[in-house]
Amino acid sequence: MTPQEELPFEIEEFERLLQRPNSDPTGFSGFFNSGEIWVARVPARLDVMGGIADYSGANVCEAVLGRGMLMALQPRTDRTLRIRTLQVGKANLPVETRIPLDYFTSGDGLCSYAEMRTLCHTNPLVSWAAYIGGSIFTMLKEESVKMPYGFSLLLLSAVPMNVGIGSSAAVEIGTLTCLNAYLGGSLDAARIAKLGQMAENHVVGAPCGIMDQIAITSGRSGKMTHILCRPGTVLGEVEIPSGTGFVGINSMVRHSVGANPYSDTRIGAFIGKKMVNAIRAETGRGALDYLTEISVEELGKQYLPKIPETILGSEFLAKYKTHDDPVTTIHPDATYRVAGPTRHPIEENERVLKFMESIKAAKSGDEKALTKAGEMMYAAHESYRTNCHLSVDEVDFLVEAVRKRGPKAGLYGAKITGGGTGGTVAVFGKLAALDEHIPQIAVEYSRRVGDMPDIFQGTSPGAMEFGARRYNFSAGGWRGAQV
Repeated sequence: MTPQEELPFEIEEFERLLQRPNSDPTGFSGFFNSGEIWVARVPARLDVMGGIADYSGANVCEAVLGRGMLMALQPRTDRTLRIRTLQVGKANLPVETRIPLDYFTSGDGLCSYAEMRTLCHTNPLVSWAAYIGGSIFTMLKEESVKMPYGFSLLLLSAVPMNVGIGSSAAVEIGTLTCLNAYLGGSLDAARIAKLGQMAENHVVGAPCGIMDQIAITSGRSGKMTHILCRPGTVLGEVEIPSGTGFVGINSMVRHSVGANPYSDTRIGAFIGKKMVNAIRAETGRGALDYLTEISVEELGKQYLPKIPETILGSEFLAKYKTHDDPVTTIHPDATYRVAGPTRHPIEENERVLKFMESIKAAKSGDEKALTKAGEMMYAAHESYRTNCHLSVDEVDFLVEAVRKRGPKAGLYGAKITGGGTGGTVAVFGKLAALDEHIPQIAVEYSRRVGDMPDIFQGTSPGAMEFGARRYNFSAGGWRGAQV
């Protein structure tokens, strides 16, 4: 980020609160001292296309939103992590906890991921701290990093949690980016994203893919990021056609990738891959690393006729022993859907490629290409709904409200995002149409649910594009500069 660029909202809000006098309890009095403060700012992400196909090795297309969250770090003289979270935008109470660094150790070294996960979830009132503490623990565990002392860490968020816009990944990437900058580390975007995913998988305990972490780390303002999740490589950027854009509408149905519907869908996909590989082995073919290595046509002709709609966990385990997914567990008495979760990522992978082709074709003003891109979004939503059972009535209402207006009104497509089961709906359309119709849809939706939904719009720098800022206190007060 260059000094001439406008500072993101979260940085402006942080600086406003930082300048408040010590006598003002609504500022940071008693939390930060006059020492140096390091700050990283990361955006929320909008899952335009790809979603839950990421863990099956799909291509995905992700955008960064205009709002996100900020992590501020100041070293302490003791061995304690003091963590405070604060939501901006509405009057609310900060939440705080402390983690002694000695809790990270066991014997002469660091404790295991399982021990750290247990620690973070023993008290449900502070389980949110797993995203921050778990990210720091993961960096210590995986990198040659030493921390002889602790930090005061402030999370300042301008987006709600658990609404399907990558807020958990943003916390992880914000923490890792800020700590890496302070330590003078050389971790690149790919490594930071991987550490964030590891923290969420092994400490938080959520079986997410790496899509969110890469999108937030490598995304750039005004661009969509094309990622191939095998396991996670940025293949390029997709220019948003002039005069069009994407917004998110919060269904206000709380979403979590740790919830059973998402986990069961993931398990179903891995069960399906195990069955596909067993069929391949019968004919002397090598095993797939990812489901999306096969085409929709190949799936339909060679594999789907032999894959059951559902299977009991104990029946699968008796025949196949394991589904080869290290972050989910099959329960013997649970029934898992298999055919739908297997079909979804393979079909979605092809939809994503067609979507990006259409978006690129639409740069020349091709209205049919814009409509085709929107059709891919509607098809993705339908697959979430029918193949994965991950949509809900409220989300379907929002998607249909966009579809009813359609291309004639300048709205091309809409779909559920991320892990589903609520969360945020992504909408694609002309900028003028979004400005006109999204507020109308929000009002219609508020009559249904009794509250006005959040609208997430705009674009902003990803973690690496923004970098970090350092604040120093002097006679003139706090002064910040880009590092």
